[in-house]
This record gives sequence, C-alpha cells and structure tokens, in this order.
Amino acid sequence: MTTPPPDPYRPPDPFTPVDYPTDPGLPPPVYPGPYPPPGYPQAGPYPYPGPYPGYDPYRQKPTGTNGKAIAALIISLGGLVFCGLPSVAGLILGVVAMRETRRTGQDGWGLALAGAIIGGLATAGLVFYMLLWIGFIASGFSLV
Repeated sequence: MTTPPPDPYRPPDPFTPVDYPTDPGLPPPVYPGPYPPPGYPQAGPYPYPGPYPGYDPYRQKPTGTNGKAIAALIISLGGLVFCGLPSVAGLILGVVAMRETRRTGQDGWGLALAGAIIGGLATAGLVFYMLLWIGFIASGFSLV
C-alpha cells in the first residue's frame, strides 16, 4: 500500500507525530546534578546556595512592635497638641520606622505609617501657618 503525495495547498496536520532523527554517534546528554560542583561557595548549612546572599528563609522575625514606630505616632500626635513643632520629628521618625519594619519584618508598620501621615499633615499645617503669618506681617496688616 502506498501513501498519496502530500497536497501542497493543504496545511499540515498539527497532530501528526514527529519522528526526530537520532545519531548513534553522539553521546547521551549530561544534566547537572542537584548540588553545586566542588569548590563552589556554600551559603550556610544548606547543600546549595540560596536565591541571593544573606537570604535565610528560616530566620525568625524580631518579636514585639518597633519602638520607633510607636514613638513616631506619639510624637506626631504631640505635634498636634504643641503647635506642630514636634511633628517634624514624628514625620522623620515615621519614615525611618517604616523602612526598618520592612527590612526586619517586625510589627508596627501601620503605626509608623500613621505617624508619618499625621506628622506630615501637621508639618504642612505648620508651614502654611508660618507663611500666612509672614504674609500678614509683610503686608502691614494690623489687628488694632
């Protein structure tokens, strides 16, 4: 039985099995093993290096809430009471605490965010008040 010649105007069947050529003269492929080669630097007690240097998926995060985050919230709220001056320190401390909680995984990121927001709003109010006060003095406005 003979097969008919392929039709040049008909697309090939995508489900036709492909017969890859084999060359018995080539050696079989060599795949790397699960462990690094001898002399490769190890990243700790693991049999292979981690995804990046210093990464330890089993380290425990620090316990408790970040003290800088608590201080940022308290100082920012104190800035609302004491005419906005301490809120500048609360804003800076809030940003520092947010970065530290992200880096260490410690609790208190929300407190730091709230301290930074309240400190930023109070600082913006203080700056607006000072500019308004300077504008009144420069214009010669008098309350008497």
